[in-house]
Amino acid sequence: MEKQILKDVANNIIGYIETQPDGIQVLKNAHGKIKGYYEPAGDHTRDENYNIVAKGNSLRTMIC
Repeated sequence: MEKQILKDVANNIIGYIETQPDGIQVLKNAHGKIKGYYEPAGDHTRDENYNIVAKGNSLRTMIC
């Protein structure tokens, strides 16, 4: 599993994007709480309740 670290302008860790072997990406905040998902097969971003919130990958915009 690949893990990208997301940092703010002050270099503080604000979250992570984990890419699973099937390509699905999971966004987690700095405390490990899931904030969203990206499904490449359907090209949709979903929130933590699995509702579609955007077409394409918008995970980085959901971390704030």
